[in-house]
Amino acid sequence: MRYRQLPSYCRPCLERLARQAMSLACDPSEENLKLALRWLEELYSPETPPPIIASHLHRRIKKHCQNEDPYAPLKEKEIEIARRMAPKLLPAYEGDLKKLLHFSLLGNAIDFFRPPEEVEAAFKEGLKLALDESDEIARRLGEARSFLLLTDNAGEVFFDLPLLSFLSERGLEVFYAVKPKPIQNDLSLPDLERLGLEIPAKVVSTGAEMVGLSLSEASPAFRELYFRVDVVAAKGMGHFETLSASP
Repeated sequence: MRYRQLPSYCRPCLERLARQAMSLACDPSEENLKLALRWLEELYSPETPPPIIASHLHRRIKKHCQNEDPYAPLKEKEIEIARRMAPKLLPAYEGDLKKLLHFSLLGNAIDFFRPPEEVEAAFKEGLKLALDESDEIARRLGEARSFLLLTDNAGEVFFDLPLLSFLSERGLEVFYAVKPKPIQNDLSLPDLERLGLEIPAKVVSTGAEMVGLSLSEASPAFRELYFRVDVVAAKGMGHFETLSASP
């Protein structure tokens, strides 16, 4: 599989991620931070998408620090903000499929790595799309019998629920795909189990403990589902960068 050449500006972002992940996973000593950057140097390649580099880096850091969920504290804050804000914002997006698509996108448009007060302000500001293809997506969903949504950040679940309910109530077979284990601040099966939410869809695991998704690392069952359903939607830059070269 051929991916796009990695832009030069991605390298500093990966270096920040390496420092952040190590600082969250264990003691952010100078020795540990240097180790994370050394691992990044070993993993880095302009031909490899950032999510794949990041995934390998996260696995090394988690093993080194013996911490399976370094981002748990950040996810908890993200989830609480989203849980509080989603019901307040939903009334402006209720009514039809296009609006609920926008509501789901709103949850993904927010950068949860910012301070909590900035996150709340961004939610109140609303959704700004450079390219809005929701009419075409709504048309395809109107003709579909099955739908698969690949999730991104943990807090987004509260912004996805209305869309999942809408489609399920109209007879679509809806699948909600999450990571099998914690990785970065992505939504995982343990997160959903801890939240105890009633998901109006069949929750499935991608089988791949990684940022974004490489179909070669997904479970056979998930790959079969991915190619079987009528419509697939994947949220987040990680999915775009890893799936854009897929069939």
